[in-house]
Amino acid sequence: MAKAPSLIPWKDRTRKVKPWRVSVPPKLSDNGKRQRRFFETKEKAQGEIQRIKVRMENHGTAAKVLTPAQEEQAAAAFTLLSETGYTDQLSEIVGGHIEAQRRRDKSVTLAHAWKAYIKQLEHEGSSARHRKNHERTLKGFAKFHEKKVVDLTADDIEAVIGESSESYYNAQLRELRSVLNYAVEKGWLQISPVASGARAGEGRIAFKKRKLGEVEIYTPEQVKKILDATAAKHPELVPAMALMIFAGIRPDPLDGEIVRVDWSHIILKDKDKRIELPISITKTGKQRTVKIRPALASWLRWHQKQGGATKGLVCPDKGQPLRNKLRKIYKVAGVKRIQDGLRHSFTSYLVKIKDGGMDKAEQELGHQGGRALLNRHYRKDVRDAAAKKFWGLSKRK
Repeated sequence: MAKAPSLIPWKDRTRKVKPWRVSVPPKLSDNGKRQRRFFETKEKAQGEIQRIKVRMENHGTAAKVLTPAQEEQAAAAFTLLSETGYTDQLSEIVGGHIEAQRRRDKSVTLAHAWKAYIKQLEHEGSSARHRKNHERTLKGFAKFHEKKVVDLTADDIEAVIGESSESYYNAQLRELRSVLNYAVEKGWLQISPVASGARAGEGRIAFKKRKLGEVEIYTPEQVKKILDATAAKHPELVPAMALMIFAGIRPDPLDGEIVRVDWSHIILKDKDKRIELPISITKTGKQRTVKIRPALASWLRWHQKQGGATKGLVCPDKGQPLRNKLRKIYKVAGVKRIQDGLRHSFTSYLVKIKDGGMDKAEQELGHQGGRALLNRHYRKDVRDAAAKKFWGLSKRK
């Protein structure tokens, strides 16, 4: 049996540096393992022995107030530390846990924080529309309403907005970031899981960065599949889908033109068939007129023959219900959704036809960014044959 180390300084004459050694048994070491500590002088070694003896006395006093159950828990905790390789002191770990629990106790639910922030916006005189957008986004996070903001993770956020288009993803994240930053100011949260910059760190979520490159559009064959899937699965959305495809109506399902256009804006009985978009619903705040070409007219007439509604809003759904239906339509069609793909397709094919062109595209789109921006971000060069096929996608039956 090995002799237990003695708490006396011992000089190792083979060592040229720090020859004085103190052997510390596992029960008295800082990490629970046998240690050898070396010192330059005997006095320094004796100082370390004195520190260890004080530790021994304190340990003995503390042991008298620990119950057997507490001793077992302490032993189990030290075993876990040893197995995981952590060198932190047990007291530091426990202290950190207590502090984290205190922060959590001070925290509030996501719903509470968000509603408080909306009240703050109202107090500051923020627009009703801005507050309404926050209320809609809050509804989208319903599954996490009762979760404390301190417990909200990047994975939770991704579970709600992960499948959104790039623009809508960023819009929701921007509103959530404002709420969580407000929670930080209130002391309900220490660090927001939403990154402020373009790139996220570990455990944080960032905004999607737009990739510059060639404009993507749908082929005529893909457009036909989308229209056929709409007619088969959600015929009530045929007019709205046709307006986005053949009239370039802005597609935002929350507050965009497509969920605000009314049947009274659609003029089908005149020789000059058109859509008159009032300033109250256009993004630019200017009245816009879009020509109703034969393909669009045929889908609108089909809707009417099916007994579809012709009064009130053209699109019967908005927000998440509309997104869910659109997601189903694209899945049934077997077509991958493209960010702003319908509006870009309308632009690209309109430029190539006789009653179209760049001037007409700018006018009907309500585009104000200039010809260069229109060409760079809205239009893809297509063949005349493809444009003819696109505008020939009328509803035959």
